[in-house]
Amino acid sequence: MKIYTKTGDNGSTSLYDSTRVSKSSILIDLLGDIDELNSFIGIIDSEYLLKDIQIWLFDLGTIIANPTKKYLFDQNLEFTSILEKQIDIMTSELPKLINFILPSGNIHLSRAITRRCERKLVDCKTEYNHIDCNCLIFINRLSDYLFTLARFDSYKKQLKETIYKKSNILTQII
Repeated sequence: MKIYTKTGDNGSTSLYDSTRVSKSSILIDLLGDIDELNSFIGIIDSEYLLKDIQIWLFDLGTIIANPTKKYLFDQNLEFTSILEKQIDIMTSELPKLINFILPSGNIHLSRAITRRCERKLVDCKTEYNHIDCNCLIFINRLSDYLFTLARFDSYKKQLKETIYKKSNILTQII
């Protein structure tokens, strides 16, 4: 099978049900962001659930690209609960967070991409009825997981978190 089909040369692509849509469609844009997220997660130098998360992101893409609603996503929130349990385990070992910290590294970048995916998922859910609420719950929890993982990874590597402190660029309006 050839990797190129030439069917998208006109700026359209097909969803799982063979519906043709513009490559600029919000659904395709979201799928591209999820692909980007998946790729960044793939380069994180850590093993905490990341291969599973990459698979779950492909599954999320299956929901998004299936407007005929053939599947439900994480119906019993089982996989979201796995993320929550891992967040709780990591948090129990971390110093209490009392300040904003400056993001750094691939895990924080993945978290930021996750937030972008979440924003677009909200738009898609508003426009399309085939995306269930569990997709939103999962992607929200995933960003929490990645934030916690970034802190945990730094903690385990004995790297100091950089605390955010306001600069002199701000002038208070009275």
